[in-house]
Amino acid sequence: MFKSTTVKVFVGLAALSLLVFIVLQQSLTFHRMAMFLQDPSKKPSRVRNRIKLQNAKLQGQPTASLKNLPDGNGAFTQSGLDSTITTSHTKKESVQHMPPNPSNVASKGNKILEKPTSPDVRNRPEQQTSKTSPERRPRLPKALIIGFSKCGTAALRTFLTIHPDVVSPILELRYFTLYYSKGPEWYRKQMPPSTEQQLTIEKTPSYIMTNESLRRIHDFDPKVKIIVIVRDPIVRLQSQYAHVFSHSDVTTSFKKWWSAKPDDKSVYHFCDYAKYIRQVYKLFPREQVLVLSEDDMERNPLPVLKEAEAFLELRPAYSNDMFVFDKSKGFYCFNTHSELFPRVLRLVKVNRTTGCLGGDKGREHPPIGKDFLEHLKEVIRPLNEDLFKLIGKRFQWDNFRT
Repeated sequence: MFKSTTVKVFVGLAALSLLVFIVLQQSLTFHRMAMFLQDPSKKPSRVRNRIKLQNAKLQGQPTASLKNLPDGNGAFTQSGLDSTITTSHTKKESVQHMPPNPSNVASKGNKILEKPTSPDVRNRPEQQTSKTSPERRPRLPKALIIGFSKCGTAALRTFLTIHPDVVSPILELRYFTLYYSKGPEWYRKQMPPSTEQQLTIEKTPSYIMTNESLRRIHDFDPKVKIIVIVRDPIVRLQSQYAHVFSHSDVTTSFKKWWSAKPDDKSVYHFCDYAKYIRQVYKLFPREQVLVLSEDDMERNPLPVLKEAEAFLELRPAYSNDMFVFDKSKGFYCFNTHSELFPRVLRLVKVNRTTGCLGGDKGREHPPIGKDFLEHLKEVIRPLNEDLFKLIGKRFQWDNFRT
């Protein structure tokens, strides 16, 4: 009986000792991890060297080159980071930790310090690598795409960001309509980093719809350049119809949708471009306002981009081999075989196979009966003439060709 009790006590003590040992080991491990997070240079040299070897393999470097790195406090102080895009919707992309490039590090004493590099983020210019790279930081926009919705504003913004001297936030910030109270510093921080030689452009098509937002834009910068893009009004109505009912289980014919409230702003304002552009001209001189046609951009984007390029006073950068016509879509897409396409993939969300933009491009439009189409033309034609007279140029829209 005594022996049995002794054995049990011994086994219990052994188990308790083992448990204490495990707890101490875990505590020591957590302590080392905490110390490393505070000062990466204190990581044991054995582990630090293993990290260096892993980084070298990822970068395709010969591991022998690491023999020249100091053992003491020679750990890299910071890994390269892909920055995140912050928008008014607080939408962020994931941050990826990348090993530092040894060609981009400088020594100071016995430490290796990584030189600061510009983040490589979609829709931002390519990373600056020169030792004398100009300062890159978020800057307030000097140009705005203010309208109209369903007229190709996203495509225009995308095409413009291909220019190496243009940067633009991906999403609509809606600063002058919804977030004006946040102030210009908040607005500036939503912009991608740029140099002094680059132009920041922001796109929100709802800006043109209210006089209040236009006044706010003028107060913000009376010299800002304004771009407005319009479209064949009937095609725009079809696009809006397709957009509305693509997100609803309820369907109705295009004629019923239009005829339900033909004078209601939610439908009728899609046809009267002049009404809104006239308000822009009241605040901004005509030389600061450019009106483009989405139909022209679909037929051949290059002349439209060249016009925008000149208006924005950018150096020539667009070329014919950037685009190809996609017969199945009915519009131009990026040329996947061009030398520029790898850059396009970094900056723009496109189909890797077709080179076409995503979204609702190519969505099937509802058919319109011949009689009702003629009725729409009679209603809209005077509005078109008012627009052409106002802006001083005429667009060749298919539904209104004579």
